[in-house]
Amino acid sequence: MTLKRVSPLLERNSETINLNLAPHPWKILKCAETGIVFLENPPGYEALKEDFAWEKTYESEVNKRRADEPIRYKISSFLKDFRLKVLKRNKIKEIAKKEILKIKESNSIELLDVGCANGGALEKIISELPKTYHSKCIPNGIEISAALAKIAREKAKRGKWIHNNAVDGMLEFDNDYFDIVILSSFLEHEIEPVQLLKNTLIKLKSHGSVIIKVPNFASWNRHIRKEKWCGFRHPDHVNYFTPDTLKETALRSGFSKFSMKLLDKQPLSDSMYAVLKKS
Repeated sequence: MTLKRVSPLLERNSETINLNLAPHPWKILKCAETGIVFLENPPGYEALKEDFAWEKTYESEVNKRRADEPIRYKISSFLKDFRLKVLKRNKIKEIAKKEILKIKESNSIELLDVGCANGGALEKIISELPKTYHSKCIPNGIEISAALAKIAREKAKRGKWIHNNAVDGMLEFDNDYFDIVILSSFLEHEIEPVQLLKNTLIKLKSHGSVIIKVPNFASWNRHIRKEKWCGFRHPDHVNYFTPDTLKETALRSGFSKFSMKLLDKQPLSDSMYAVLKKS
């Protein structure tokens, strides 16, 4: 069963343009009022839990790209491995560590990974912090995939691990609970991005931060590659942000501060990054 979405920024009907960038039956539209690009007819949350769970669609997409463009796939995989293993570049991890180290006077630092998969990312970040932070940093997670949520819960030694969609899962935590919330490669999957960020705002402490990574729809590569762009994942990518529409999403959700440096949105990169502040 698929949904019939309206503009995720306006949360109402608006004039739209069909961009013709998705194969049948999927339809990618652009809201003429706000510029937000979105999938009009995604599967619902129940389908995302099983039929379109991340671990299934990711494997399917990798196999498709490997078969369609084997040489390009090998080059892309080599460059990705080189950045991660040789250069040890993981921008989300580095941003998160900087934000955590800003928190000085606290006995407990609550961290949340939304779309936490098997739950290992936060423990990796914590392990690279000074030892004084190891015990007071508490990892938590929300994961819609039943299989991955089960793995995360079984592996976890501490924290709270929720099997739910992100919008409802966020409400299972107390208000003013989190110091850091990470939305890494997640907001593009969320059917209700504004509502998710509104819920996140309530759960964030006054000094808290939300760290975001999403595909950059404004990248040069997207314009060159068109429907073959690596940022397309049908049908589980349901929002396609530019720097402007990501900022507008944050502001409409109630965040007062939106930080995105030039290197966080440079057009040569298929990804972009932002830090949102409550106050």
